[in-house]
Amino acid sequence: MSKQRRLPDQQARDRIEAALDINLLVEAGAGSGKTQSLARRMAAGIAAGVYEVEGMAAVTFTRKAAAELRARFQLELEKQLGAAADPARRERLQTALRHLERLFAGTIHAFCAHLLRERPVEAGVAPGFTELDEIEDAEVRGRAWRDYL
Repeated sequence: MSKQRRLPDQQARDRIEAALDINLLVEAGAGSGKTQSLARRMAAGIAAGVYEVEGMAAVTFTRKAAAELRARFQLELEKQLGAAADPARRERLQTALRHLERLFAGTIHAFCAHLLRERPVEAGVAPGFTELDEIEDAEVRGRAWRDYL
């Protein structure tokens, strides 16, 4: 029987999945397993009753990465549900799966827009504000530059 090889960063990977009472910033290269580790952490937090889907935010750099994280999180919830014997743990996992659409998973830009829409008065923006598209952004920047000159 061959023994599974331990990765050089296994201690850090284990901490990502087990240290559920602290916030972590995970930095690693492409293809290193960040997304899978984060999905496992999120599901472990749900299963343990430390997190609820509504209170979680997964911030990424691209929409594609956010969609990938959401999909892996769902798969991990389903996997843990299949292995869970404890009724309370099973219920937490089932509830998370039923409310998966309440998870914020998106880009930093989308996260900031979400926060501004949630609390516009505190942020000093008009309720119902809209974001500029690329053309409008270029026009505003050009106008600001001309005014400055």
